[in-house]
Amino acid sequence: MKMRKIAAKLLTMVVACLLLSVVVETLASTPLYLNRNTIRWWQLGVRAQTTGRPLFLNRIDLNTWGRRSNIPLARGNPVIGVSPAGAPITNLVPIYLSTNRARAPETLRVLFVGNGLTGANNMVEVINAMATSGKFKIKADVRAYDGYTLRSHLGDMRTYQAITNVIPDRKNFTNALPLDCVIMQEHTVLPVYNYPQMRTNVALLTQVITNQDTLPMLFATWSRPDPIFTRSDVLFRTDGAYTAIGQQQNIPVVPCGRAWELAEWRRPEVVLRQNDGYSPSIRGTYLNACMFYAYLTWQSPVGLNNGGLHAIPQDEIAFLQNIAWEIFLWRKDGLQFWK
Repeated sequence: MKMRKIAAKLLTMVVACLLLSVVVETLASTPLYLNRNTIRWWQLGVRAQTTGRPLFLNRIDLNTWGRRSNIPLARGNPVIGVSPAGAPITNLVPIYLSTNRARAPETLRVLFVGNGLTGANNMVEVINAMATSGKFKIKADVRAYDGYTLRSHLGDMRTYQAITNVIPDRKNFTNALPLDCVIMQEHTVLPVYNYPQMRTNVALLTQVITNQDTLPMLFATWSRPDPIFTRSDVLFRTDGAYTAIGQQQNIPVVPCGRAWELAEWRRPEVVLRQNDGYSPSIRGTYLNACMFYAYLTWQSPVGLNNGGLHAIPQDEIAFLQNIAWEIFLWRKDGLQFWK
């Protein structure tokens, strides 16, 4: 009987310790919508500084936390120094991570949503392979089907599940890790002929994305043959539509069309298009991949590998990398990055 009582007491103590650890871990963890943020998500730092609301609800004083904490904070340096437009000058922007530990902040989980232009030549695998030789890693996936508009994706359960899919945090069951970014590409006809419909499609899909506390971005495409408008007019209308919607929705725009324009003007022998005049060749896909790497990480793609596209000569690889970085420096509105 005495041994049974001792065993029962030991069991009670073990259960109590387990419950206590669960309570402590739950109290120490941040809200779900902060778990995937790193120093690159500048909006969080701006919001915290302008509102003065501590990120740990009311338990931490944001103004003094950085001076007294020994917790390592996510931070980084661009390969070439750049200052985000409109970013306040500060030496420390504390971003509190799940249970006071970093959740692999150097890896971005990205989803591309579009049609055949996005899916051509397996662009996401090119981006993933390129990022392995860079400072930040990217884990990209894609939902791209020929002829799709963003409205088509709104009614596609495969796209919805991909956007809302979260990964449980094994180290803390109270947390879930949503996507860092969803990049949207509209059908090439809509920005030219039906801007109001495109604006509605982007707004509806943006709502789905932001409901998961994921950042939306726009993939601005290039010119294409048209029976009415010249290629310059098509590019002007396309770039203008994406830029205007990006400003209205307050989301970044990746101007791949402008990168194509500059590359084709400087070196027309570097063929970016297939025979139909708008589908990307492997060189066009690589230029897009360089653009997305720059806009997702605020790092220069110069010096990265060929992403598995071994048929592209090394001099053309370097040329396309430099074009992407030049366009990025000209129009810095990607995922804002703190120095």
